[in-house]
Amino acid sequence: MRRQLIRALSLAATAILIAGTAACASDPEPGSGGGGPTTAPADGGTFTVALDSYPSRGLSPHYGAAFEASQVLRNSYDSLVSEDAEEQFHPWLATSWTISPDGLTYDFQLRDDVTFHNGEKFDAEAVKANIDALRSPDYPAWTVLGLLQYSSVSAVDVVDPYAVRITLSTPRADFLSTLGGLSGAIVAPSTLRADNAKLTSGEGFVGSGPFMLDKVVQGQEITFRKNPDYHWGPATATHQGAAYVDRLVVKYLPEASTRAGLLRSGEVDAIGTVKATDIGLFDGVDGFHYEQTGSAASTTVIMFNLTHGPTQDVRVRRALVRGVDLSALIENVTKDTQDRAWSLLSPDSKYFDPRHDDTYPADIDQANSLLDDAGWTGRDGDGYRTDAGGSRLKVRLLATIPTYPLDDVLAAWQAEIRQNLGAEVELEYVENALVYDLLARNDYEAFPRQVGGLDLSLQLNRAFGSTTPDLKYGQIDGITVGSIVAGSKLADPQVDQWLVQATKATDDTTRAGLFDKVTEFLLDNAVALPLFTDRNSVAATSDVHNLTTLFDAPRNTVNAWAYDIAVN
Repeated sequence: MRRQLIRALSLAATAILIAGTAACASDPEPGSGGGGPTTAPADGGTFTVALDSYPSRGLSPHYGAAFEASQVLRNSYDSLVSEDAEEQFHPWLATSWTISPDGLTYDFQLRDDVTFHNGEKFDAEAVKANIDALRSPDYPAWTVLGLLQYSSVSAVDVVDPYAVRITLSTPRADFLSTLGGLSGAIVAPSTLRADNAKLTSGEGFVGSGPFMLDKVVQGQEITFRKNPDYHWGPATATHQGAAYVDRLVVKYLPEASTRAGLLRSGEVDAIGTVKATDIGLFDGVDGFHYEQTGSAASTTVIMFNLTHGPTQDVRVRRALVRGVDLSALIENVTKDTQDRAWSLLSPDSKYFDPRHDDTYPADIDQANSLLDDAGWTGRDGDGYRTDAGGSRLKVRLLATIPTYPLDDVLAAWQAEIRQNLGAEVELEYVENALVYDLLARNDYEAFPRQVGGLDLSLQLNRAFGSTTPDLKYGQIDGITVGSIVAGSKLADPQVDQWLVQATKATDDTTRAGLFDKVTEFLLDNAVALPLFTDRNSVAATSDVHNLTTLFDAPRNTVNAWAYDIAVN
């Protein structure tokens, strides 16, 4: 049903695109002008933005704290701290904080002038109620959030009405990032007293953010209205006081060309995830402006399943890594707007080490020799490699339905693998809700993913901590390693120790060295194939102020955080 709704909306939008395009005498010429407004931001109006992916887990900031949810829910929910693009932390609902020398005790001083949308007062009891819920195994978000990010919290104590102390059982270098993300959103305590269905969906949740949720059309559109009393924006914002715009409308359209058409026809004010072939419609074009940025988030990779099929053999994995000229492929597919990734770490991360660049370049001859050594020496009637028993060399790639540019990159990689190596790549795309059950069945060899999390520790712990074929994972010293998105199902005690040490370490140099050890191991053993780094992009009409605030630091993914946006 959801697909039918999205398809219907896409067809309707396409009709608007055709009509709008027909009304133009000619396409705009790149370099003909363009840019943002030169006047001061003014209050009022509606800001309408088109994005590609509706929140698949619902509208709970805790249960739904995935990437596509954080794009919109940040508008209604505040956190204790905010994080900037350099991964530094600033006040928000907390005015200040101290961390004990052993890294186990966090004391927060809170604002005393914050009110939730339903009139409840924000205070230390509200913080305690939220974090106690998040660290409870009875809370629906425990398996997707609490177990991964709050398992080290041992106590939350109200020191006075506007001071709260959080005690950890072990140091966590990623703890402030957790509190600063959507996973640290503080909701009105009374709304936490609901049944599991409502706690999962977010129905009835109330925040204290600059916008209040107004209307939801499942899979298609979310509308917010301004909170006129808001005056406690994060220190990272460009202004204080209430939001500029009166209403925020977020439309969901999976087709990049449809989003571009709606922006050109004036149906929306801005779009996210601009396809490379559409950049020239807006960048430097009169009446529009375009922005793009890199991200500190982990790179998009293909994880190879170490527990099933031919990818159990490191020679096969190494052949798949070396058998395609990914640099040329990424350049051709994305029109040189995306960078080929050589590492698991983004070049925009402060922990990035460039020594891994060009470490494993394409070598098709060597890749074919590796497959010969692994016993894939025969050929069937279609030209695919076979083993001694006549079985075809097949790599089943399982993925959540990919969006641009991953969809185009995977299609090109599939074709190159067949041509260069004689291996079949079978692409299986399913809705995100289904992918975890299929991963647990363990009937696949490759899983492409960019694993989320504001801090690099969380990203790497989730992706490469020890995980069994049926997706069981565990804890070391109170820190969770492995997760339901650990597609390689790596189970290496040494990697686990490095990951845990990096999570505990508060010194950046120490952390960088540990992350580098993990990266080197994973690349040397072809556990994952880095594909590309993030290029996040937005385009808007020239009436939109503060367009770059739609980038969600430090990941810089495109969101709909409209607090600083003005349209005039």
